[in-house]
Amino acid sequence: MTESDPPIVQEFSLTVGGPFYQMLARLHLWKPEPNIAVRVSVLVLLTWAPLLGLCVLEGTAFGGKIQLPLLHDFSIWGRLLVALPLLIIAEIVIDPWIRRAIRTFVSSGIVREEDVPAFHLALTRIKRLRDSGLAELALVLLAAVPLFLVFDYEWASNGVSEWHGSTTRGLSPAGWWFACVSSPIYRFIFFRWLWRYALWSALLYKIMKLNLNLRPAHPDTLGGMGFVLSTQQQFGILFAAFSAALAGQFSTAILHFGMPLKDTRVPMVLFVLIAVLIVLGPLTILTPTLIETRRTGLARYSQAARRLISSFESKWIDGPAAAREVMLGNQDPSSLIDFISSYNVVRGMQIIPVSRQLVTHVAAQAAAPFLLVWLFATPLDEIVLRLLRVVI
Repeated sequence: MTESDPPIVQEFSLTVGGPFYQMLARLHLWKPEPNIAVRVSVLVLLTWAPLLGLCVLEGTAFGGKIQLPLLHDFSIWGRLLVALPLLIIAEIVIDPWIRRAIRTFVSSGIVREEDVPAFHLALTRIKRLRDSGLAELALVLLAAVPLFLVFDYEWASNGVSEWHGSTTRGLSPAGWWFACVSSPIYRFIFFRWLWRYALWSALLYKIMKLNLNLRPAHPDTLGGMGFVLSTQQQFGILFAAFSAALAGQFSTAILHFGMPLKDTRVPMVLFVLIAVLIVLGPLTILTPTLIETRRTGLARYSQAARRLISSFESKWIDGPAAAREVMLGNQDPSSLIDFISSYNVVRGMQIIPVSRQLVTHVAAQAAAPFLLVWLFATPLDEIVLRLLRVVI
């Protein structure tokens, strides 16, 4: 970033903005720095601590008064004590990469000088949507929908007595707090990140529509756009959060409602695959540009190769014998080899922007909470036996 960059490039952020951010700033939960630890603590105190206090008063936090006490309900642990903090921590993981990527588009020359105004306009429009009060109001309303009236898993007893109530006696005080406060807060943070990801995808689409100045011989085999893959990789933490919530539900269903562990395999695998596809999806916008860059690059480098090889052969192959005797130590062969290497880079240029590191990183983060479910629900002797089979 340079001092000559306009404010929209210097200050662009995916998370800093909107009514929710302004509220956090007024409460001193953001400025002068993100204050992640403070915000996580406040949200846990607001969503989890009241549940624990109310359940302790009712005698449903632990013990044998009911069949599913609060501290044995892993779906709540997954949502409020793992997923929610991860969604907050994601801000300091993802946003610095977004900021760096925006500056790199300009500083690297990928966005041509004549397209810089269009680039700034795209940033301004996305920023306006990010700050939209109407958009966040819609997210609040969506999060505030009383899902316990729509989906049974939010409150139904499933045949056992639970901390949040039952179909016969209704919601307990802790159940009402969960339905009216804890769950809406979690859903709002969840929906807010989905909205932010949609904005980032829309911004990538707008940028890819510009006449980008890609270099086919760039060593990242993406014409210089490799930094976008590194940025996209950071979104894996969101899917770690989402899978933590899902893993908590699976754990409760296995331990308390008799769900076989094998019934979770297909949903887990599908979730990991969907996570990878969602992260890779916006990158496919770049494919037509990469195809055209590779096609043009091959044509240009082939023409240059013909001229270079013709000159080389005329001088060193078809020339006088005396000239061939002094080839050793001359720069011409080295230059030819360097050019051939550059040509091979162009020929190997990717047209689908994907990397093994990106897929592995996102898949590992999305699958990590599920691995804990498997370890928790599988007998120790079976785990040891499987490990021995792998080693031996």
